[in-house]
Amino acid sequence: MGRIKYRLIVIWVIAALLGGCATTKPTATENSVRYLASLYNPSQLSLHPDYSIYHESDLYSVLYIRAYPAELRFSQTNEEAEYRALLSIKYRLIQLDDSGMEGAVVDSASVTYKLEAKDEKRPAFFASLSIPVNSGKRYLLRLQAQDLNRGSIGLEYLYIDKTNPYGAQNFKVVSLFSGYPKFMRFFMPGEKFNVRYRDPSVDSIHVQYFRLESELPRPPITATIDYTMNFTADTSFVFPLVDSAHYDLIREGMYFVRVDKEQDEGLTLFNFGGSFPDVKTSDELMEPLFYLATLAEYRDLRKESNRKLAVDDFWLKRGNSVEKSKELIRIYYNRVVYSNLYFTSNKEGWKTDRGMIFILFGPPSRIQMTGTGERWYYFARRKSNPVEFRFNRQSDAFSYNHLKWSKTTESQVLWNEAVRSWRNGKVYSPGS
Repeated sequence: MGRIKYRLIVIWVIAALLGGCATTKPTATENSVRYLASLYNPSQLSLHPDYSIYHESDLYSVLYIRAYPAELRFSQTNEEAEYRALLSIKYRLIQLDDSGMEGAVVDSASVTYKLEAKDEKRPAFFASLSIPVNSGKRYLLRLQAQDLNRGSIGLEYLYIDKTNPYGAQNFKVVSLFSGYPKFMRFFMPGEKFNVRYRDPSVDSIHVQYFRLESELPRPPITATIDYTMNFTADTSFVFPLVDSAHYDLIREGMYFVRVDKEQDEGLTLFNFGGSFPDVKTSDELMEPLFYLATLAEYRDLRKESNRKLAVDDFWLKRGNSVEKSKELIRIYYNRVVYSNLYFTSNKEGWKTDRGMIFILFGPPSRIQMTGTGERWYYFARRKSNPVEFRFNRQSDAFSYNHLKWSKTTESQVLWNEAVRSWRNGKVYSPGS
């Protein structure tokens, strides 16, 4: 994402601030339960901005915003008779305690940006906003975008960690093409960028390169530990940290950037290959079948000289017709792509626990966002209450986005039902 429109080439757009920032008084402790039905369902949200946070100083952090004019309504129906679009960004900053539980809303504000006629045809609109985020704390930042002409909205939550000055949010990665911060941590081959760090006295960075292994996710039910990469660095480098230093992730793999090699925390960047987050090559099409194929079937798929044909045969056996198989393929691999956009952490998004559940079940019926992770709810057939999938945030030096499925008997049963449904040629729907 961009989470939804990552294909758009980011050029330049001037953000005109209309009316400034109206700060509201922080409210009392809020109910930690936030049930959402659209967070990971792009068809239910009309606006899909991208956000990135950068800890500029001990007292505040900068929120970078990328929105898409094509999603906004431009109109001349206003008192000034200006042809424009109005984009409102509202935020609510919720402080977390040491255990990740939510406390009070410590700050909230709303800002409105005006896009002029010249902005309408531009692919992206950029803005930034300073937020009072104190060092030593963790937060959950709720962000709501609204098109004030049309009324359509977008919704996002960001986990903010300001407890360690060496973590990823203390780095700013700037695209040389756009001159604006990157919103994704994966790069296309040949894409050049610059790295900046909050402390201007730091003059070098330490980079470890990890070759990507063709490992698969853990078996979802039988394994007791989470799949992870082989985190043994192949090569280490030292580079100058200056504005004129331009970088390019030449080799496919993971790059871990630190300003102090004695510290565990740092910035993780990826080159997953030219098609990521899309799924195009025969290997990219085959690997996600690990969730549906038996181990014997999967071993046979890997032995095939023509893997694309083997993948086609796998789906034809599921759908029993070309048209039905095409529909299964379309839905399954669209979910793989969105998993890569939503859930990429220390590995490709489809290999994560949330990616696996999203691929098999689709967007949750409801989502509860908390400081400790996420809870997804699906309304299952023959059950009066929804089935819960709980994902707990893990301590991980490489990513803030690493959440692990805490399995229950009920959720495992539903997982088995989903696999059987797909294998029988039917897209799984818990409520059907």
